[in-house]
Amino acid sequence: MSFDHRTEEPSLQRLWSDHDVYAFDPHGEGPVFAVDTPPPYVSAAHLHVGHAMSYTQAEIVVRWRRMRGERVYYPMGFDDNGLPTERYVEAAHKIDKSTIRRSEFRALCLAETQRGAAIYETLWRSLGLSVDWSLRYSTIDAHSRRTAQRSFVELAQQGHIVRDEAPVMWDPVAQCALAQADVITMSRRQKLHRIRFTTPEGQGYDIATTRPELLFACVALHRHPDDPRYAELTEACVPLSDRRVPVLLDQAVDRDLGTGLLMTSTFGDAEDVRRWRRDELPLRLAIGPDGRMTELARDLAGRTVDEARAGVVRKLTAAGLSDGFTMLPQQVPRAERTDAAVEWQVVPQWSLQLLGHEDRFRNAAARLRWFPAHMKARLDHWIDGLAWNWSLSRQRFYGVPIPAWFCTDCGTPMLARIEDLPIDPLEDAPPCEACPECGGALTGDPDVLDTWMTSSMTPQIHTNWAQSEGRRSTELPLTVRVQAHEIIRTWLFYTLVKTTLHHGDEALPWQDVMISGWGLDEQGKKISKRNLAKSDADGFNRYNPAHLIERYGADALRHWAAKSQLGHDLRFAERDVKAGRRSVVKLWNAARLADQLGLPETPPPLGDRPPEDRDLLHHLDQVIATTNAGFEAYDYARGLAALDRFFFGRFCDDWLETIKTRVYQADRFAPGSAASAQATCDEALRTILALYAPYLPFVTDSIWQRRYREREGGLTLHTTRFPMPAGHPEVPEMAAVWAVLRAVRTARTQARFPQSRPLARLVVEAPRPLGDLHPTLLAATRAERLEEGPAEHPVEGTQWRITVTLE
Repeated sequence: MSFDHRTEEPSLQRLWSDHDVYAFDPHGEGPVFAVDTPPPYVSAAHLHVGHAMSYTQAEIVVRWRRMRGERVYYPMGFDDNGLPTERYVEAAHKIDKSTIRRSEFRALCLAETQRGAAIYETLWRSLGLSVDWSLRYSTIDAHSRRTAQRSFVELAQQGHIVRDEAPVMWDPVAQCALAQADVITMSRRQKLHRIRFTTPEGQGYDIATTRPELLFACVALHRHPDDPRYAELTEACVPLSDRRVPVLLDQAVDRDLGTGLLMTSTFGDAEDVRRWRRDELPLRLAIGPDGRMTELARDLAGRTVDEARAGVVRKLTAAGLSDGFTMLPQQVPRAERTDAAVEWQVVPQWSLQLLGHEDRFRNAAARLRWFPAHMKARLDHWIDGLAWNWSLSRQRFYGVPIPAWFCTDCGTPMLARIEDLPIDPLEDAPPCEACPECGGALTGDPDVLDTWMTSSMTPQIHTNWAQSEGRRSTELPLTVRVQAHEIIRTWLFYTLVKTTLHHGDEALPWQDVMISGWGLDEQGKKISKRNLAKSDADGFNRYNPAHLIERYGADALRHWAAKSQLGHDLRFAERDVKAGRRSVVKLWNAARLADQLGLPETPPPLGDRPPEDRDLLHHLDQVIATTNAGFEAYDYARGLAALDRFFFGRFCDDWLETIKTRVYQADRFAPGSAASAQATCDEALRTILALYAPYLPFVTDSIWQRRYREREGGLTLHTTRFPMPAGHPEVPEMAAVWAVLRAVRTARTQARFPQSRPLARLVVEAPRPLGDLHPTLLAATRAERLEEGPAEHPVEGTQWRITVTLE
């Protein structure tokens, strides 16, 4: 009978759940191990093996900590607000949120996220994640909204959050503002157009631009102060218009790029914004919030940016004002969530002031323990490259409302009271009936907070900083933040920012940071929702973790996930999950063999056991030490590699072969040899189960339930203690035994003699006498008789000449 994961795994899930095995005990003994784990966006269609990989890697460490006697605080959250949720709901229901009431759209979002969260929870349970589900939270629930809104109110009162009308990066597809962390850059080749400007006197000067459609938004030309080509140029006429713009100086102009003469528009990029602010230039927004041209574009109004670009080029060419183009490699900013080309808008926005605090954030990052250590550089580089404050306002329907109202007359903002949170200013009354400044009417802020404004508060959510009733909580700092490397610049950075600003420079959100890599497909590309569209004829999708668990079992998938070094990307191949399944079956079969061998009436003392048994326990001690040392550094892969080598090689291939004959033909060996084999097998298997328990929780607990529970008591293997080295001494002479055994196996293979068939006679030519090892060698090699002959060429060490007689 093989291990039936379809029966065993659900049965153990119920056992663990029914008895609250993984519940956090705030009043128990032992140190607290508190985990801040990422709340994923709830869109069930996007779950893939990359998610299973990263969550499993962290959870393996969690299980080890629990078996070390630590009280584990392990919540699971779901990120239920944000643009991905809105877009998912629009796609799933085939609606446009702008065509229905805001409350109706929110209701659809809530229903969809609750459905998705249930699917997530089912998957996480089936994967064996030892989460305390009573600690579950949602970024849109009342506790999270209260936490995020309290953060907003307090930071605004302290002056860290301000409201102004300034240029912001804008996503024309989502039609909302973007923070710097929401933008990625793509390397593309762009057309660099040469366009002729003229002076009022008719003198022509060329500029080079990749965005000719922004001629309608041109407010100045800029040149380097030391460029002699334009020393006399002070004013220029904008092509295709009757407007004139000044020619101004800027040390940042690259004289060797293009023509050395720059067109400044409002706005093409961050440099345009910088020059516009510094030189107090007029504002001309030629691109609207929807990504289409405004009335400034005249007959091109209403066209898309690409259409307008082509139209302007045609007009310039017809007027003889274009000198063609060259191709230029360029870094193009894109909105991370929608892949839309980033534009700029000037809209009233709340923003958190990051600039000027960089050293505080660097110092906080330096006091964290990073695993792997090199990941810290990613955060350092992000902080070094900060160019903007954090734009918090989002023009969306579904999210945590900004807890503020504005005077309709003077524009003065009014913040909510802490004791009234959470609130929705579009539905709840302000703290007073009229503006305290001028007596005008108050209207609620229609925007919602950037989703990271809530996610950055997960440590405060876990510690119940907002003082919600009935919440079980832990304390700052939490032990570890686990996350993927691509959100270092967002989730990790923003969380450090919030903890620093709220709790002071000495505070940290966590002590350690555990950074995972990506799951890659067979071609080495990041697995994405596109992979989930690829199913076999029978509907099986190898990237869908639920499908893999159904076919191979959760332990098989976990074994694959644990083979990757922390922080490294892991390429997926179904054959590796199959290999994990073979590991599960091998462990199950080893336990069945142990059952067949039986238990001794009285286990002999360790000192009286044969050398092969003492040697096994010594090497098992080494595996225990290696595994524990790896886990201390969050290096789960190190322990698994050592454990697999020991279990498959030393334990199964070598040692188990030595004990079958000793047990089944006990009369051939010294008294107590069979009992030693049975006792050592039982003890070693118990330790192996515990070592594998964090990696393969189902099969290990299933074996423990059948073989050890009645003897040990308790409910599950996972609440027992993780092994520590027992100090078994080394047995040097066993190196000779294993060398002979390997040589005999090779000889059997070459002679096509079955490995399981007994040998009538084994002749070993050795450089030194084998002495007391004869019984061990007979058992290991399954030989009836062992003879030693003088070595023709004695060699020091473990070099042996082996002669095998097959009779």
